Amino acid sequence: MMEMIAILAAPFAVCLVIAALHGYMGTHVVKRGVIFVDLALAQMAALGVVVALASEPLLFNHEAANQAYVASSETAGPHKAAFESHESSEEHSESLHYAFSIAFAFFGAALFAFCRFRDERIPHEAIIGIVFVVSAALSVLILSRAPHGHERMEAMLIGNILFVTWGDVLWTLALYAGIALVHMIFRRKFMAITQDISGAEKSGMHVRLWDLLFYATFGLMVTQSVKMGGVLVVFSYLIIPAVCAGMFLSRFVPQMILTWCIALLASVLGLAFSAYEDLPTGASLVCTFGALLVACAVLRLVIVTVSSLLSRRAGR
Repeated sequence: MMEMIAILAAPFAVCLVIAALHGYMGTHVVKRGVIFVDLALAQMAALGVVVALASEPLLFNHEAANQAYVASSETAGPHKAAFESHESSEEHSESLHYAFSIAFAFFGAALFAFCRFRDERIPHEAIIGIVFVVSAALSVLILSRAPHGHERMEAMLIGNILFVTWGDVLWTLALYAGIALVHMIFRRKFMAITQDISGAEKSGMHVRLWDLLFYATFGLMVTQSVKMGGVLVVFSYLIIPAVCAGMFLSRFVPQMILTWCIALLASVLGLAFSAYEDLPTGASLVCTFGALLVACAVLRLVIVTVSSLLSRRAGR
């Protein structure tokens, strides 16, 4: 039991960190009515990783690496040289993946910020959906030619959150704290656009520039969370708790607090279910979020029904 707790400690901690910022962002997203923006930006970040994988043979000089390996093996021994060469290659690959992921997420953020039509002739959600579909299709096409493409596609969707380290937790916490600070400083601007975008435009706000900052921080958040949890887990943390909370509350702050509580409950139940049944952690978390959504919908129906019956009795 203690061994299982030790294994799940870091994944649970990173789930709490993800839930904290995603709960806040999710409340904004639901109120703005751009539900699939997270899924689209997450898919863009994942596409960046896929493109980085395909670009590695072109960007890395394997001949130079082999010469360095031969030179180092003469002085340090073949086994040590092989280990150091592999370690260096892994570090370069990881950095390349992260850089491409951020670049693609920022590109998606710019698209969402500047492709909003003022007359709403083309809904913003349509743009978001198109970006998601095209980036997902491109990822499939590129991975279809890559070695172990099926495994990489599965990792892109549900991630490997069970294998996060405490270093990942600390880095995510620091990054999210920086993003939270930006939103704390400019909270009035972001809130004005979220609550009434037409009113914000009439007041003279540069809505597209503020949207660019909002979606850029959003993309930075998603890039890190997709790296650990995958596209589906990230979408679940952002949208499902906010939708559940929106069934019962309408004010921003109370809704956000309830969102956090639901995300915390889903994290505990999902990780416990995964460990007890020995099932994939990412898929278990997504299904747990789905089950909580159904439970909240049923509870909402019961509350509305009981309230209606009480109102009828009071009217008699």
